[in-house]
Amino acid sequence: MPERTPFLINKAFKKYLWASLLTVAATQIANIVDAAIVGNLIGDEGLAAVNLSKPLLQTVFAITCFYVASSTILTGMAIGKGDRKAADRLFTFSVAFSVLLALLFTAAGLLCFNSLSALLCQSESLRPLAEQFMRVTLYSTLPQFLMLTLNQFVTVDGNPRLVSRAVIAGNVSNIALDILFIKYFQMGIAGAATATCVMYVISILIVLPHFFRKESLHLCKTRPGDLPLGKIFSIGLPLFLSTVLLSVQYIGNNYVASRFLGDNGLIAIAVCIQLLAFSMIILNGTLRTIQPVGSILKGLDDNLGLLMLMKRGYSFMAICLAAYTAVLVLFPSQIGSILGVKDGGGLEMVRIAVPVFSLNIVFQCMLCCMLPAFQLFDRKGMALLLSISQALLPMLFFLLFRGRWIGFVTGQAVTALAIAACSLTIHRKTLGLSRFLLIPMGDRACKLDISVQPTSASLSEAISALREFLSSNGATPHTVNVAAVCTEEFINNIIRHANAGSVDLAANLKDDGVYIMIHDDGAAFNPLETINAGGNHIGLGLTLAKEFCKDIQYKYLFNQNMVRLKI
Repeated sequence: MPERTPFLINKAFKKYLWASLLTVAATQIANIVDAAIVGNLIGDEGLAAVNLSKPLLQTVFAITCFYVASSTILTGMAIGKGDRKAADRLFTFSVAFSVLLALLFTAAGLLCFNSLSALLCQSESLRPLAEQFMRVTLYSTLPQFLMLTLNQFVTVDGNPRLVSRAVIAGNVSNIALDILFIKYFQMGIAGAATATCVMYVISILIVLPHFFRKESLHLCKTRPGDLPLGKIFSIGLPLFLSTVLLSVQYIGNNYVASRFLGDNGLIAIAVCIQLLAFSMIILNGTLRTIQPVGSILKGLDDNLGLLMLMKRGYSFMAICLAAYTAVLVLFPSQIGSILGVKDGGGLEMVRIAVPVFSLNIVFQCMLCCMLPAFQLFDRKGMALLLSISQALLPMLFFLLFRGRWIGFVTGQAVTALAIAACSLTIHRKTLGLSRFLLIPMGDRACKLDISVQPTSASLSEAISALREFLSSNGATPHTVNVAAVCTEEFINNIIRHANAGSVDLAANLKDDGVYIMIHDDGAAFNPLETINAGGNHIGLGLTLAKEFCKDIQYKYLFNQNMVRLKI
């Protein structure tokens, strides 16, 4: 029997991957350039004032992680199931909740502004600059919330390239407006914050037309009772905790380095954190690909495809991290020099720290990539264990080892062992799960899942496999014949007219009938429009399908046609 290949899954992965990597890389590079502009035009005090306000931006990001990331996962699953109403409700909830939270966040921040300023800025000399930046940042909360929300929903709705264009355009405008507002309009640090606010607005305006298309997500009337609020917040909790605990980790690492290693340790830990931040381009680009594509595959009940997607993500990350780690191990001194560490004890500490810390980076990225699988199948315990352990254990072992850099790697290794032990325990207790990722695979004998090459010989082999599968699982001869004829006509039309590279065929027997799924990467073609139009436009294959199939559904996702027949 022919086996399924990952050809179509890999094409979907690539479609999202490069757009996601470009989005993350553009943001990281723009942040560095933005900081350099502020430092050069205002001075190091301006740069410090911006840095002191970072917790406000981090808090907004953490809050949106709590509900937007989980809502988009559930939205992808709803899109995969063909439930556009549920997807629209989740989109509406996220937009409305973002507006409400943004207004509350701004009001609370302005009411408690003096206390907030004293908490974030201990330096009296820096406080006036920091307060100017924070005040504009608070007024910018609404566009920031909306930008983060809309970008994620545009991605899951199949248009990641639009998000890339919006992010790049927004960041370019931010850099240009920094120079304009600070240097020429003499707005000082408030000009930098205003430029950031304009960046949010520009990004929103670029993605907004996406939602005016007929087939896109739309705002609709909804009630709290129509929403899976429990799932939204339970799925988002691990990512929220991970984001919040990241700030705790930064503070703790600085404390340990200062206590046991002195100023040279603080310099080395700053370099390591910058290198970790750069590796987030690889990790976040991969996660931003796996989450939308994986959630839609979950909605399509394509767990084998989801497993293929996860393997593709791990393969990509392994190659990138191997190259990145090799550079860190071979050239630590040069990296330190690029980041401004000159000769002396600081550079010597960097030489020791960076090669060891590179292993921490590998562990952290590879473990984090497991989170989408745990989120998609509602494994809250595993997701929380991963998020909390990975954020705290490296810092704790760094402390226990009294500032030895191997503490970071030890903490990650202990996290990996804990995840592996729990995963294997669940795997032994529950049949049909994949190892470690715990994706339910079911009984493979009860589902046909194969790939068909665009040739007559491959089609003949696939139809024989379909007949054999249905007959061996108790389908009547009439049902077997009907399923074979309809499937053959659909795939034959794809081979003749769609210019497809591959076709995936899946069949499943349920109590209410036989379900057949046909996916291809050929030219977009909606058979339902032709069937509904009728007349001379409808061919033999569609005529048979209309007569014999109880239901026909069509979706166009990842630039692929997806047809489901119920017989």
